[in-house]
Amino acid sequence: MNSENSNLYSVLLNCVVDELSRGVRILEVLDDETYLRSKNGIGSVGAHIRHNLDFAGNFIRGIEIGEIDYNLRERNLRVEKDRQYAKERSLFLIRRLMSVPDQMLKRKVRVCSEVDDTQWHTSTGVRELEFLHSHTIHHYALIAEKLGSYGMDVSADFGVSPSTLKYWAKLENKAKVA
Repeated sequence: MNSENSNLYSVLLNCVVDELSRGVRILEVLDDETYLRSKNGIGSVGAHIRHNLDFAGNFIRGIEIGEIDYNLRERNLRVEKDRQYAKERSLFLIRRLMSVPDQMLKRKVRVCSEVDDTQWHTSTGVRELEFLHSHTIHHYALIAEKLGSYGMDVSADFGVSPSTLKYWAKLENKAKVA
């Protein structure tokens, strides 16, 4: 493996760790009531955090054996209902992610279809890490929208994809020139 690929893996791994760390910071500022609040009994912040952590856990377990099955989520309701436990679980998964070796990220893995669980696709660890990053940001966008509907402010870049952030920066730079 050349150092350029190794650097790519480290950068991407750090991006995922950074996003999960942003989730930890959200957990630190929310109160328990807001964490549990939902409409029609579904879609609480806790549910989105739990879902993200399920995917991170499945990625870590799967990358180690070469088969990732996002369908086999833990669905631990304690994560969904207990904000402090969710923070502890997040920090645990962050530590585990940081210890994933580059060689695991570069190798091919099998990924179970989320549409037809009898089908398996070929992917790579690094591609699945990118999926985990995108998936996490997507659910953070849902959390940001939910918190906004409760009258809470979150960072304008929370739940925003890197490509959108780059686009916004380009627009801002154009406006400064004009």
